[in-house]
Amino acid sequence: MTTETAFLRIDDRLVHGQVIVGWLPEIKPDRLVVVNDKISEDFMRQELMALSVPPEIDLQFYSTAEIDDQKVSQTSFILVVSPRDAWACLEKGIKPRRFNIGGMHSRDNKEEIFEALHLDNEDRKYFEKILDSGAMPVFQPTPQNEPVPLGDIL
Repeated sequence: MTTETAFLRIDDRLVHGQVIVGWLPEIKPDRLVVVNDKISEDFMRQELMALSVPPEIDLQFYSTAEIDDQKVSQTSFILVVSPRDAWACLEKGIKPRRFNIGGMHSRDNKEEIFEALHLDNEDRKYFEKILDSGAMPVFQPTPQNEPVPLGDIL
């Protein structure tokens, strides 16, 4: 089965200011779903993230093995750390109406290919899978930025 959802965002900072004050008012989700293996087991980080999420938005955490299309709705906002996590969502039948790439910041072995977009070979591999699947992600750090199709960047 496939479930269409409102928004999928790759952002290695997960819940932070751009998401809370920029994207949540733009998307107006009823549910914020964080999908990442490390975060799904880190209850302290989950609690810290929960402090900034408005109470009317249901915040949920799943590993890439746990997520599936039954855990999201048409108004969900899915937040992941990496293209690998995003690919796991797509493989589980989740189809975002909007697929957004925010900050993927400098780390060891990552090359800057665009401002605030740093990739390593694994990121490139998963982005190729995502593009080959027909998904059309755009790089857009904030709603005020002009969206740039990922295919134009790679």
